[in-house]
Amino acid sequence: MKKSFVALCLFGMFVLAGTALAADQPIFGPVKYEVKERFGKDNRYTATVKTAEGLYLIKLQNGEKPAERSDYIEFSVNGEQLLKNDKYDYLFIAGFVQLHKENTFELNIKDEVPTGFKRPTPTPKNVTITIMPAPVKLGKVLLGLNSWSFLNDITGSLLKIKDPSVASLAVQVASLQTEVSKRTEGMKQLAERKDEDVKEFFGQFYNDISEKSEVRGEAAIGLGLLGDKKYVPALMLGVLDSEELVRKGSALALSYYKEEDTKDEITKLLMRLDFIRRDAVVRSIVSAGWRPVGTLLGMVDDKDVGVEDMAVELLGGSKDPRVGDLLLKLLKDPGKRNINLIITALGECKETRAVEIFHQMAKDPAQRRKKEAVLGHALARIGDPRSVEVIVGMINRAERRSVRDELMDAYKKLTGKDYKVD
Repeated sequence: MKKSFVALCLFGMFVLAGTALAADQPIFGPVKYEVKERFGKDNRYTATVKTAEGLYLIKLQNGEKPAERSDYIEFSVNGEQLLKNDKYDYLFIAGFVQLHKENTFELNIKDEVPTGFKRPTPTPKNVTITIMPAPVKLGKVLLGLNSWSFLNDITGSLLKIKDPSVASLAVQVASLQTEVSKRTEGMKQLAERKDEDVKEFFGQFYNDISEKSEVRGEAAIGLGLLGDKKYVPALMLGVLDSEELVRKGSALALSYYKEEDTKDEITKLLMRLDFIRRDAVVRSIVSAGWRPVGTLLGMVDDKDVGVEDMAVELLGGSKDPRVGDLLLKLLKDPGKRNINLIITALGECKETRAVEIFHQMAKDPAQRRKKEAVLGHALARIGDPRSVEVIVGMINRAERRSVRDELMDAYKKLTGKDYKVD
């Protein structure tokens, strides 16, 4: 379906004399365009706008309510595609575009193709377009906004960036016209610059839940590298985000802070979580390589056994000598703690002082019971050649095939060879 019309927007002497208009005074619209042809069919609209040459702000409002958003939007101005045919999870899109004396835009909107044979009752879907003089001077950029008032915030943060090359890169990252992979790489490059002027920009994109998770994750790292303590609470919440890339980016960002800056927040966070969410946080922290050792050492003596075990698990892999001392102490007297987690943590720390103790446990049927596989993997991680004979002994004495397979895997990790069964 294609509809065309001409909108001549002269507004007194504006075109003739080039008189500046107030930033909120439209030269076109607001005009609402409806999705009339449903179930994946195109709804194409074109319009011609006459105005003075200059920088303008094109406002696209995607539905008056979330349910009224067009599922797909494609938008071009003067033959240049500004928005490709795609989904945009924003209530508003603000485009800073250079216009000529006569301009043509084309809008194509459509809804989803329903699954199955049943056609549901369609809900109203629409896009409203308004064109006005640009309130600030920016390069060509299309910004996604969940609130129109946020336009002042994001343009303000861009204008604060003094270095022209950094500002140009930030505009590229911000624009919805840029491919997600390039926006992500650009955000990474901005983080590596460690420019204080970009801090507010990082915070805005990190806190935007409609933003792509790849971009948000890199924005988190940018905040961590700059080290402003006021972002610690937000980054701590990011470790709970539903998107894995945001969780990892947040955890990595927190690892750049001094431990005294994160201790209280991480303790409060972990203490209030249930087992399932706590496990997700632990995985994010471990995968990011963040180990707040001092905080975790204090949590090992918590009254909650689950918290103690979690702290032990997180300490695994640390090179801090305090960790090895504590884990060896817990190995001798684990109390109610999970001893398998302690053994695993010592292996991940490559604690050579544990080798003789593990050998003794492996040779004692009572001590090694239900610990064979864990002992084998811990010894393989530590890498002492003397452990080969000990692992072989446990393989030969293993009563279950699953345990034998785990021990054979540990043997291969230690020796680099497959275990040959006689």
